[in-house]
Amino acid sequence: MKTFLFYDVETSGLNPAFDQILTFACIRTDLDLAPISRESITIKLRRDIVPSPHAFITHCLTLDELDCGITEYQAALKIHKLVNTPGTISVGYNSLGFDDVFLRFLFYRNLLDPYSHQYANQCSRMDLLPVTTLFYVFCDHVLQWPHQENGNPSLKLELLSHENKFVTSGRAHEAMNDVEAVIELSRIFSHQKDIWAYALAFFNKTKDSLRINSLEKKCKIENFTFRICLMVSAAFGSKNNYIAPVIHVGESVPYKNQSLWIRLDIEDAWRSDEESDIYDLFVIRKRPGDELIVLPFLERFQTRLTPGSQERLKGNLEKIQSSPERFLKTIQYHRNYKYPIVPNIDPDAALYQAGFFSTVEKKEINRFHGAEDSKKDIACASFTSARVKELANRILLRNFQAGFSFPDVATRDYKDHLRHLASLVPQDRIVGFRGDAKYGCAQAMADLKELQTSDKAFTPLQKKILVWLKAYLEKLIVLGAEPF
Repeated sequence: MKTFLFYDVETSGLNPAFDQILTFACIRTDLDLAPISRESITIKLRRDIVPSPHAFITHCLTLDELDCGITEYQAALKIHKLVNTPGTISVGYNSLGFDDVFLRFLFYRNLLDPYSHQYANQCSRMDLLPVTTLFYVFCDHVLQWPHQENGNPSLKLELLSHENKFVTSGRAHEAMNDVEAVIELSRIFSHQKDIWAYALAFFNKTKDSLRINSLEKKCKIENFTFRICLMVSAAFGSKNNYIAPVIHVGESVPYKNQSLWIRLDIEDAWRSDEESDIYDLFVIRKRPGDELIVLPFLERFQTRLTPGSQERLKGNLEKIQSSPERFLKTIQYHRNYKYPIVPNIDPDAALYQAGFFSTVEKKEINRFHGAEDSKKDIACASFTSARVKELANRILLRNFQAGFSFPDVATRDYKDHLRHLASLVPQDRIVGFRGDAKYGCAQAMADLKELQTSDKAFTPLQKKILVWLKAYLEKLIVLGAEPF
């Protein structure tokens, strides 16, 4: 049976490879949005996580609440089972750009398949933020749309919920509260049956690809023809009415699931890089069924473009036609572009760089999960995959009490990891998949100081959280992030 699994997460920070999911809430419904079941999972704060003050004063989770939770490994197993229940369509709000990426890395570092919930057992994903954006652009009468202080509209779930008086059970930024708000939003949209069905099909990979491939190529540049389309995305912002004209410039050669698109409404975008003689452009990389909605370049859709976008579209097309060789050279560069290898990448962040688990690795992973908790270290000792062994040792060191037998190198590496987190020295940074760094004590102390010296008005609970965070961070630094 097909079901929706509406879910939301609250996290320790914003980095999906390194930060931790702290709460996971979900409600399963049938396709008519009738509730079937619900579940809330609270997860203990790992000792190798430095909490972000900005995150904690937003969701207001306390250490007492987190201490009552289960370990991350236990939570990963439960969440993986929920989203991989046959026929599950996982749904969130900005989930494809945030929550689902956190799930992917959660599963990977806990030796679970990071992608199976996207395709296996008739499972799939969708995101209500792009659907909300589509309704705002083309069917805005269905909701009361909130506005910010500057007068611009907002698509924030918290403000939509307040403006439309959604009935929810908790405070904003509480996971279950946000899940209930997303379901309320879905119910309103689902009353517009044709648009709702049309919107949901964008998250079907096959239908999304067929829609794009069926669009006619009308823009001719030298001996090549291209599709000009419209793309809807919350990322384009209210000043552009969340819609932009784009040109489809082909498929990525090294990454077969990526189509490449260039916005045609960016002012001064067509500057040349003198060294390479190509346009210095940002290329949008779209995957089938993702959060980017592509529409045909129909006149009735074009009217939704702002006058500024329409004017820049015209000017940029003229620039392309005046320098076709440079444009085609630019396309070729981006079609063949490969992401650079990040040296010294941390194992937790190596999902994309290390690739899929091999058949041999999957067998070792199954042995690890199948072993009794008290014997997982014995299973781990026999693994031939260095990657699986390192991730397995980290699972044990993070989630289980003392008593396991670890190789000296595993214990030393993990202690170094903890020491680097507590260090105030920039050279001790832990490297992520973007070449970025894991959030450490130095950055957390700087963020904490910024908040404490700001003129922001804090609630009593937020003040209590800031006091706890200061003491917690100072202890991490003093103890070198050793267990305590």
